[in-house]
Amino acid sequence: MTRLGSSFSWGGGGPPQRLPVFLCALLLGCQQIDLAEEWELDRLRLLATRAEPAEPRPGDPVTFTSLVHVPDAAPYSAVWFGCILGGEAGCSFDPALLDGLEDLASLTPEEQAEVFASLQEAGLIGLEPGLAPAWVVPADALDGLTEAEALEGVSATLQITLTTEADTELVIRRLPVSRAATPNSNPDVVSLTIDGAATVSGDTVTVAAGATVDLEAAVAALEDYTYVTTAGVTETRTEELSWRWYVTGGELGGDGFGPPGNEDEGALASSQGWTAPDAAGSHVLHAVVLDGRGGMGWWSLAVTVE
Repeated sequence: MTRLGSSFSWGGGGPPQRLPVFLCALLLGCQQIDLAEEWELDRLRLLATRAEPAEPRPGDPVTFTSLVHVPDAAPYSAVWFGCILGGEAGCSFDPALLDGLEDLASLTPEEQAEVFASLQEAGLIGLEPGLAPAWVVPADALDGLTEAEALEGVSATLQITLTTEADTELVIRRLPVSRAATPNSNPDVVSLTIDGAATVSGDTVTVAAGATVDLEAAVAALEDYTYVTTAGVTETRTEELSWRWYVTGGELGGDGFGPPGNEDEGALASSQGWTAPDAAGSHVLHAVVLDGRGGMGWWSLAVTVE
């Protein structure tokens, strides 16, 4: 993920990294700046994106869902572009094409159709709210590759621009496209417990102000897949999961990022301690799992602190 702001990441799905202290000093004039922890939801964030299927073939239709945090539930828009082999800066298109969206309501139906046709030709695959992101992988996406290279595949690029009246975030995601014998599937978070009590994703739970509770999220199973080494040897590997925890208030016991905290459960589960805020209020908690191959899943809860 690449984010324009106080955090960034290199290439794939690793957690955003803090700017080195010396670089902050150069950029910000040695001012003392308190940056939020990565798990703190204090700004506009795109936390996860999920493609179905997670590893499509050429010609496959793909649909997308996303996990977005918008402070104060403010109105927001999300513009999605998709392309094959986009660069580090995302898909190549003329940003001026987006200007037509600002005055869309004042255009005639014919002019609106012309704007959308230009955007779709440039790679527009979604415009939220209103147009859910969906993409058909180009049929020639793997043309010119050898059979072995097609099994390994290429990375398509998803470029998502989130915008509110107060903030903008540009996010780059990679989507594998291949003819793999064992294409990737998304991991599913099947449970999240609070002090051992089961929850229902999307529901609201109640926690006492200042209380510390134990959280545990889990998936049902790990996925095996075939991998061809640079020496041409085919191996069977088991995916390794990583977890991300996010909350809008209180304190997480760990940093909320990385491998599972509960070693007894292996890679199937992740444990975190969470201390609720001292003041009553409403909060949101998310557990996100990544399989290291582009697949994602999550479990979300609304939390009432009283």
